[in-house]
Amino acid sequence: MNGSAKASVGVPGQGAATSAAAARSAYSDVVRRVIDTSFEPSLLVRFAGPDLVVEAANIAAADLLLPTPEERRLPGRALAELMPWAGPSGLLDALSDVLETGTPLRIHEHGYLEDFEPGARSRPRSVSVGAVRIEPGLLLVTVRPNRGTAGTDPAWEEKLHRLAGTGPWEWDVPAGTVYWYAQALAVLGSPLAPGLLPADEPPFAVHQDDAAEYETFLKALIRDRRPGHVEVRVLQAGLGPRHIRFGGEPSCDAGGEVVRVYGSVQDVTDRRRTQTALEIAQVQLAARRSRADSERQLAGLLQQVIMPTGQVPDALPGVELATRYRPASASAGVGGDWYGATRLADGRLLLHVGDVAGHGFPAATAMARLYHALHGLSVTGGDSAQLLRWLNKLTCDLPEFTIASACCAVYDPAKRTLDLASAGHPDPVLVRGGRAVPLAKPHGGMLGVDPDGVFAQTEHVIEPGDVLLLYTDGLIERRRRTPEDNIASLLEHASRPPADLEAYADRILRRVRSDTDDDACLLAVRFG
Repeated sequence: MNGSAKASVGVPGQGAATSAAAARSAYSDVVRRVIDTSFEPSLLVRFAGPDLVVEAANIAAADLLLPTPEERRLPGRALAELMPWAGPSGLLDALSDVLETGTPLRIHEHGYLEDFEPGARSRPRSVSVGAVRIEPGLLLVTVRPNRGTAGTDPAWEEKLHRLAGTGPWEWDVPAGTVYWYAQALAVLGSPLAPGLLPADEPPFAVHQDDAAEYETFLKALIRDRRPGHVEVRVLQAGLGPRHIRFGGEPSCDAGGEVVRVYGSVQDVTDRRRTQTALEIAQVQLAARRSRADSERQLAGLLQQVIMPTGQVPDALPGVELATRYRPASASAGVGGDWYGATRLADGRLLLHVGDVAGHGFPAATAMARLYHALHGLSVTGGDSAQLLRWLNKLTCDLPEFTIASACCAVYDPAKRTLDLASAGHPDPVLVRGGRAVPLAKPHGGMLGVDPDGVFAQTEHVIEPGDVLLLYTDGLIERRRRTPEDNIASLLEHASRPPADLEAYADRILRRVRSDTDDDACLLAVRFG
């Protein structure tokens, strides 16, 4: 009877213990499923002898603690192994207290130092940590890296900052220290190694005129607890002033006090120089606009310097030349048209005209370069096609993108022949016996398009009294007209040249008009 009584008492007790264990197991399974669906790095940690060992973890925890793909398994590994900083920073002791007392843990800013490479200087980091006891000996732990603390490859972080031209710094407000990263020191031009420095001893000096503004920026971060930025001039020994943009974002503890500031620096010196240059250009533009005839005066100056009027000194005996240049309107700006005549060493005569695309100083500068380059190339004695091939390569090599059209003609008085080559230029006009006709344009693309462009040339026999007209499109071009319509007016007014070639050039310039406000060149040549 006594034995039966003992049996009847013992069986229910064993069942209660089994039920409690089953309930704890079911509860743990529920917790595991919950953390598996969480985006927060979460772990179940069990006390195993002297160590805290991971029993379960979600993917976010694996991404944080084991970012490399070689080994991603966390269960069975000690926290001290996965987070070497947890012991020295006191986190393991805090988790042990939660196991003993059952009091939940919540730390918004848990700071620590982390070594990325053996022997390398440590970097300050911080995490937010939460821990709660699920059952005796078992903790649910969440670890969330704060800004600038994520488990990112330092080399990748360095690449990102280098590409962006920025560098980070972290201010530990209670400790009164700032960690300056290598990228930030590079931006600041500092020779110091990365590491901690007192907050009042930064690795740079602020220009005295900007010092008050910089101090106001730092104080506002703490006082207002809001992100801020400031741009100041920074000085380094042996270097000129650099314009540096400082930005900072405070991080507060549970009591609302600023405990850390995450900041960045960016060198904006080039941007400021560009802005200054733009402001100067705007002032110059305003002054230029106040003088309505400035562009016309400059065009006249270019005409005298690059394309002198009057008798051409290089003309051959028996060859008469008349040249004209009509500037563009003041609103259109200086153009890139040119003409020229050069007597070659072998007795031949080089005649040329050209037109650089665009207006303004870039077009005028490119025009001067091509004009003088062609004169230099002419000493080689090359024929018209060869000269254009060389000029095309030079155009393609100009520092600024430039395209231009040109026409070259080499007259040989001994043979009375004219070798003609064109680079996308309007057809020359030959006047003979009271009739003006366009000369067929040989093959050749525009200058500056293809460095390997091919240019052909044609040969024409010149008779006494023939007149050759070389010109730019600003002489004949009219909107919404075909090329045939445009040249028709020139052919009509050029067909009967008088004895006075200068008067002939004036007549053409007066009667043949375009409506594009473009500048125009005319080179009239009479062969005796």
